[in-house]
Amino acid sequence: MKKSIISLLLALFPILAAGQGFSSYEGLLTEKSLMNVVSFMADDQNTGRASGTPGNTRAEQFITSRFRQLGLKPINWTYTSSFLNRGIILRNVVGLIPASRPSDEYIIVTAHYDHLGEIKGTIYNGADDNASGVAAMLGLAEMYSKMKADGRGPLKNIIFVAFDGKELNLAGSKHFVKHLPVPAKKVIAAINMDIMGTDLVPTGKNREYLMAIDGGSMPSWCQSQLRRLCLRSDYRMDISFDFYGSEKFTRMVYRDGDHNSFVAAGIPAVFFTSGFHQHTLKASDDTDIIDFPLLRKRTLVIFNYINNLFYL
Repeated sequence: MKKSIISLLLALFPILAAGQGFSSYEGLLTEKSLMNVVSFMADDQNTGRASGTPGNTRAEQFITSRFRQLGLKPINWTYTSSFLNRGIILRNVVGLIPASRPSDEYIIVTAHYDHLGEIKGTIYNGADDNASGVAAMLGLAEMYSKMKADGRGPLKNIIFVAFDGKELNLAGSKHFVKHLPVPAKKVIAAINMDIMGTDLVPTGKNREYLMAIDGGSMPSWCQSQLRRLCLRSDYRMDISFDFYGSEKFTRMVYRDGDHNSFVAAGIPAVFFTSGFHQHTLKASDDTDIIDFPLLRKRTLVIFNYINNLFYL
């Protein structure tokens, strides 16, 4: 009986989401809007966005300003959550889009905005790591903000978090989860986006692909939903649920990301990425390596995946 119910839900999720008209918001996400965010975040003026630097503060202020423009609500009266780590003041940026109907459940959408900074006179701009993830997160926030303004969604509360201190042993996500503003049992999923923007390390023959690693924390039918979404004619990309078939590498990668801070607290979390490549953690990780049409497609897959989670 339980299998039958799950099978029915799997079949109905896309129909339910379509019935709500969620797909009508996809036009808000453009390649240009993604490019504008990545170009700003990865500009030399930000000197690599290392935690505690003026460039990092500039990036934080950009994200805060965008949250405010989109009408996200601050939590605890302010968008920034500041804390001290290794003598450095770190700042997470947090905003809420309340559900359009009464709900006590939450989805948390995250991306870290810090990077390596300037090392021996060389700036590490981190366009893919992780200006691309920030661009995707802000794109999602814009779609859900308009959905909220229209009174059509979201159907669960969504908290958006831009983490500082990822490169300092996941300091930002650990602090956020330790001081979670809502009960952990009310968070149905955390969605983390990190290194989202290239086609350099495909999982198969298709140069358009996406990796979604959940460490076994999500129900298996969630993977079935992602497979269905990636088969849609307007997305059409490969989807992989591990790192190139290596169980050891998959565990290592999942352990070392902000998503793992949630899993350690008993919160299911999915890590979306396009994988590590020859520019990762190198000065060559700049805007010119980002495939913006593909970044848009990936973000829309995640948008529709989140829409399906509304019906959990």
